[in-house]
Amino acid sequence: MRRRLRSNLLSFGSGGVGFVAAASGIAAIIMWRSSSGWTHSLGGTFLAFSIFVAVAELLEVPLERGAVFSLALAPGLAFAVLRLNGSAAPIGEVAAVFIVGLALAQAVRAIARRPNRLPVAAARLLVVLGATASYHSVIAAQPRSPSLGDAHVSALGLFAVLVVVGVLDVALQSLLALHDGDRPYLRMFADQARATGPLLLSSVSVAALLALSYPALRAWTLPLFLAPLAATQFSFRQVATIRRNYLQTVGALAKVPEMAGYTQAGHSRRVADLALALGKELGVGDPELHEIEYAALLHDIGRISLPDPEEASKSTTDLQLALVGASIIEETGHFPNVAVMVRDQHEQYRRRGEETNPALSLGAKIIKVASAYDDLTVPPGPGRTPAEAMERLYVGMAYDYDPRVIQAMSRVLEREGSL
Repeated sequence: MRRRLRSNLLSFGSGGVGFVAAASGIAAIIMWRSSSGWTHSLGGTFLAFSIFVAVAELLEVPLERGAVFSLALAPGLAFAVLRLNGSAAPIGEVAAVFIVGLALAQAVRAIARRPNRLPVAAARLLVVLGATASYHSVIAAQPRSPSLGDAHVSALGLFAVLVVVGVLDVALQSLLALHDGDRPYLRMFADQARATGPLLLSSVSVAALLALSYPALRAWTLPLFLAPLAATQFSFRQVATIRRNYLQTVGALAKVPEMAGYTQAGHSRRVADLALALGKELGVGDPELHEIEYAALLHDIGRISLPDPEEASKSTTDLQLALVGASIIEETGHFPNVAVMVRDQHEQYRRRGEETNPALSLGAKIIKVASAYDDLTVPPGPGRTPAEAMERLYVGMAYDYDPRVIQAMSRVLEREGSL
């Protein structure tokens, strides 16, 4: 009995269809029974929007590096800009609605033993309060148009909300990611804006339509607007699934040279992990980080063209193998930048008589260093310690290895305690 109850609670807390439908029905009944005008304290509008915030909070969208985007912004902003009988909700009541909704969502997460999202929730609360304050400021400062009346003021207020929500949310989420390596803040801000821009636009659009539709639809407003939020979550989860499938497919292909005996077991995965660490250390953005990871996993794929692993070094050069590997990747019709990195991984970063090789990408330089380091330390033995490997890589900085990448490698190893 307890096991069955626990299973049901886990299913209930996962934000599934049953919970969404039940919460929507409760919210609709409350809205239908509520009186017109603002219902303060524990009134129907207050409780209904709190439930809607909780449901939307559970419909979280996965982002890069384990981050999530809370769809609770949409109902929170809708309540913030909702105007009934010519007045907007006080900022204290907006905060209370959002906090109650987040508390309900956190309770469900606790029952389901899902990860706690308190830092993200706190950032979302600040965004909603900032948007509310800007909306009230615009309403107070803007004289009412004789011809448009409240509509003119509401349009300007919604535009202010759009700007404040976008900038403030991206800024706060970038601050939450400051611990992730030494990436510059502006780089993180740009990556965050690119990753969450469509979601922010969707949330603000749904919030504006929800606020404008509520006076006419009343009880049906919240259930109707759960559909676009659920569709948004489903779409972005599908994108995340596609990315995971890409990585799993590339990872499976990367094991082929290892299984055939051309490289050490786990070499491609170790090189990919080190390449990711170096990329983050050097401030590389998320899209390029994905490509670097794929290229690092596939950097030895050209070795499958060799008939005999024992004769590899005698019959074919590393450059030839890289060209074969790049051609294999190009045949897939995807990842053109990955193919370029695989092709250029053995190129010198600086040719004789030149300052640097301008055609060489940072990803190729990173993979070259990561692969060389793994070759120098695996399998471990005398003369194959991390410190001795770094000494040999330092010698190659004249032409083979980019000094920036070598220095980043030293910082990564020191942080890990290997040096």
